[in-house]
Amino acid sequence: MPARISTELTRRFFSNPFQFLFITALLVYIIYDIYINVTSGSHLIPINIAALIAGVIFESKRITNRWLLVVIIGIVSVFIAYGFLKSIAGSGLDIRYELFLIPNTVIRIWPPIFLVLYFIFSLVFYKYRIIPKLTEGITLLQSIAVIYWVIDYGFISSNNLFIKAFMVIGLLFSLFSIFHAFTNTNLSNTHKLILSIWSSIIMMLFALDNIDLINQPAPIENTENLVQILYLGLQYFLLGISSIYIIQNFIMLARFLPRPWRFFNSEYFNSVRELKEDHIYRYSDEQVSPFHSFICILFIGGIFYLNYHYQIVPKQFLIWMAFVTFPLIVSLYNNLLGKKNYT
Repeated sequence: MPARISTELTRRFFSNPFQFLFITALLVYIIYDIYINVTSGSHLIPINIAALIAGVIFESKRITNRWLLVVIIGIVSVFIAYGFLKSIAGSGLDIRYELFLIPNTVIRIWPPIFLVLYFIFSLVFYKYRIIPKLTEGITLLQSIAVIYWVIDYGFISSNNLFIKAFMVIGLLFSLFSIFHAFTNTNLSNTHKLILSIWSSIIMMLFALDNIDLINQPAPIENTENLVQILYLGLQYFLLGISSIYIIQNFIMLARFLPRPWRFFNSEYFNSVRELKEDHIYRYSDEQVSPFHSFICILFIGGIFYLNYHYQIVPKQFLIWMAFVTFPLIVSLYNNLLGKKNYT
C-alpha cells in the first residue's frame, strides 16, 4: 500500500510540467536562500514577503485551477516588477546585490507592485478564470463570518447611526443568503446579483481588515521562537490570499461608481449593465443541501463562538483560515463519499 501511494504521488508530481517546474524552482530558491543566509546572514527575499507571494500563488491556482496560467502570469509580473524596482534602485549596486538583494526601502513597495501587475495580467489573459465562482454555500459561510466579525468588534453596542444602519442592512443581506442556503428557491438573475454584491462587500471588508493583522515591526527573521515565525508567516500567507480579493472586489464594486467623464450617461449605464452580467455570471446555479448548510453553521459558528469567548487567535486570522480550510474539508468529505462538492 505505501508503495502504491508513493507511485501515485510521483505520477501526479511529474504529470504536470508546470507544476513540476514551479515546485523545482521553489526548492532551488529555498536551497539557495539557505546558502545566502548562512554565508551573509540575510535572505534573498524576506520571509514575510515570500509568504505573501505564496498566498497569492496558492489562491490564484485554487481559483483558476491551471498551473500554466499561474506560471505565465507570475513570470511576467516578476520581470516587470523587477525592472521597475531596478530603475528606481539606482545603479550604485554591485551585480550580485542588484540581482538578488534589493534595498529594504525598495523591497517594501515590491509586493503591491507585483500584486497589481499579477491581477492586471490575470484579467487580460483569462478574465473569468481569475474571478472566483460563488455558491450559496460560500455566501452562507461569508455571512456567518461577517456576523461574528461585527459581534467580536463590539459594533452591536455602538451608538453611531451609520454603523447601526450598516448592521441592519448587513443583517438583511445575511438573512437573505441564509434563506437561500436552506431552501430550494430559484436563483434568479436578480437574486444572483444581490448575493454577488453582498459577497463582494463582505470580502472587501475582510480583506482590508486583514491588513491590520500584520503588525510586526521587526522582520520575521529576527524572531527567535520558531512557532512564532510559523504563525507570523501564516498571517502573511493569508494576507497574500486576501490581496487577490482586495483588488478583485474593489474593481467589482468601484465600477458601479460614475466617473466625471461618464456621469450617468449611456456609456456609464452600458458599463453597469456589463458589470451586472459579470456578477451574475460568477454565481453558480447549483443549490446547496440544507444539511450541508446546517453543518456549516454548526461547525463554523461553534469555532467562532469559542474564539469569541476565549480570544485564542485574532478574528481576522480565524475568518481567513475558515475561508481557506472549510471548502477543502467539505471537498475531501464529498470525495470520500463520491458526492459532488457544493463549494
